Amino acid sequence: MKNASHQHDPPAERWTVDGIEDSPDGPLARLEREDGTTFDLPLRNLPAGVREGDLLDLQDGPDGVSARILDRETRERRAAMQARLDALNSADDGAADDGEITV
Repeated sequence: MKNASHQHDPPAERWTVDGIEDSPDGPLARLEREDGTTFDLPLRNLPAGVREGDLLDLQDGPDGVSARILDRETRERRAAMQARLDALNSADDGAADDGEITV
């Protein structure tokens, strides 16, 4: 039987680390929400070892919001993107390059 208190918990939010940049105040992570909006957050506020492309899970807890890297989901997403890139590249390899440009 499920615990009734979990029925009202808000769903976890997931963010993607879109980029990591230097700033005058230290490194910043550019994060993208599931709805496509982006914002910057100091890198020190995120889990150690976070990299561009990582998928983060945010949980609201008694000590505030905490983020953790979703390792499996990040690996799956990277593998899917690499497969897409490989498919696009192999499609380009099959095209004959006779030097002609079609406009």
